[in-house]
Amino acid sequence: MTVAGRWLAVVRIAVGLLFLESGIHKLSWGGRAAGLPIPALSERWQQSLPRRLLEFAEKNPLSWYRSFLYHAAIPNARLFALLVAWGELLIGLSLGIGLLARFASFAGVFLAGNYFLANFWMGLCQRNLDLLLLVLFLVLGCADAGHHWGLDGWLFRSKKQGVPA
Repeated sequence: MTVAGRWLAVVRIAVGLLFLESGIHKLSWGGRAAGLPIPALSERWQQSLPRRLLEFAEKNPLSWYRSFLYHAAIPNARLFALLVAWGELLIGLSLGIGLLARFASFAGVFLAGNYFLANFWMGLCQRNLDLLLLVLFLVLGCADAGHHWGLDGWLFRSKKQGVPA
C-alpha cells in the first residue's frame, strides 16, 4: 500500500467516525426488545430539527431550495429527522470499517450537498466547512477509499487483482 493509500484510509476512518458519532447522538437507546436496546429518534433531535429547518428556510437566498424546505422538509420533519440520523449513522459506520465505502461516500455527497444548500445563507465559514465535507466525500468515493485498510479491499481483492474467486 502506498503512503497516499494509507492517508486516504486515515481520512476515510476519521470522517466515518465523525459521522458515526453525529448519528448516534441523534438517536436514543432507551427501549428494549429481547434484552437488546432499540434505537429511536432522540426527543431533543425531534424537537430541534423543525425549528432549525424553519430558520434555514426563512433566511435561504435560493428560492428553489427554500421552497423545498417549506413544502417538503418542514411538513415531514420527523421523516427527515429519521433520514438524517440513520443516514449519518450508516454512512459513518460504512466509512469507518470500509464496507461499501464508495456507496457511502456518494450518499455522503448527497447529505453534505443538502447541508451546504440549507446553510447557504450563513457566512463563508459555515459554507466552506460544508463544501470541504462535500469535497472529502467526493474524493473518498472517487478514490474508492474502502480498499485501503477496509473490508472492501478484503472482500473485493480477487476482482481487482484478476485472481479467480
